[in-house]
Amino acid sequence: MPVNLVEIQKSLSSFADQAKTHFEQEAIYLRELEQVLTSYADPLDQIRSVVGREVDTNARLRCAVPTDEAINTAIPVGQLPERVALLAADGSQINPSRHARVPFCVINIGAVEMLRGSGQMPKVYQESQLLDYDRTTLPDTGLISEGRVALARDLAERQKLADWSAELPQPAIAMIDGPLELYRDVQQATEFERIAWQFQAVLEQFRRNNVFLLGYVDKPGSDLLVSLLEVIARQDKAFQSSFPKDRPVRVVDTALFKDILTAPGDRSAVFSVSSPTSGKFGNDQQVHFFFMNVGSEDFQHLARVEVPAWVAGDKANIALIQAALWDQTRIMGTKPYPYLLHRSHEVAVVSLDEHRRVEEMIVSEFLRHHIPVGSPSQKQAVKDLMQDGGK
Repeated sequence: MPVNLVEIQKSLSSFADQAKTHFEQEAIYLRELEQVLTSYADPLDQIRSVVGREVDTNARLRCAVPTDEAINTAIPVGQLPERVALLAADGSQINPSRHARVPFCVINIGAVEMLRGSGQMPKVYQESQLLDYDRTTLPDTGLISEGRVALARDLAERQKLADWSAELPQPAIAMIDGPLELYRDVQQATEFERIAWQFQAVLEQFRRNNVFLLGYVDKPGSDLLVSLLEVIARQDKAFQSSFPKDRPVRVVDTALFKDILTAPGDRSAVFSVSSPTSGKFGNDQQVHFFFMNVGSEDFQHLARVEVPAWVAGDKANIALIQAALWDQTRIMGTKPYPYLLHRSHEVAVVSLDEHRRVEEMIVSEFLRHHIPVGSPSQKQAVKDLMQDGGK
């Protein structure tokens, strides 16, 4: 047995006690946040002024900023037009491994198109890219890192989505799973700066083609609105005592919207994002977001939807996206998740057998060109033996 369940059992009581204390503290802090939210629901100009003053002294601030709707508003879902074009894309990859016979990396992008109201069957797109050997094997670090591969995959995913959606009939919506911005950590900062201009060009491609791009975050853990309320509270004497500089516990935005977005299909106000990187995307491409209850009467489920500023600037665009996502999540029944995102993941995922087949193809090509081929590490050889059932 790989896990000693007896040892785990000994820690369960303490673990549960700690969790109970945490949730109690979270509930107390949530009530304090809700009071600030109620008091500052509508004075939008005042809120923006507060954020502006905070940015002057805290350049690293990352928080929500209201646009033109009360921050505690709930807007019901409207009717979806008879015809709308939708395209969703997802990506996966084979990361290079020093345990393999040869170093290689594959990025696989899949997409599914639906012309709702046309009666046509969904259309599937797929592109598989074998990264150049020189991109895979680097002189400074050896094999390309998984972080760099993920960054390249995310950029390729957005690029192919822009290309494949260019000829969609209007109105057209293109969607990805996850935030719109490319994910980067500290280790990928240099690589991100190298491709940032490419990312901006891709975003601009959607705008030129009038395709409404969105990022769908299924189980958001963001605290952008919470951070905004904390900034407000620390500048208001009526709330300062309850909001020390170091927050006592982390509360996520969905906790605040739980009692606001009560009706299935409801969306929140649209917010922009104040952050150190938001200004780099220009006025048209800055990320905006809203929350949406895609659940049912018996099962509330809040998702975060991200869109560029040029899309968010017209409430008709937001209404179309809201109605389209509501329609997509209804297709999945009791698992409210956009159908096309689910299908695009199925198209993009790389199976273990496909992984092995690609490696075999590369090994064969190396041998044909008299290029040395290594042997797998003994660790990998044992894993392969176990996966093959010891045959």
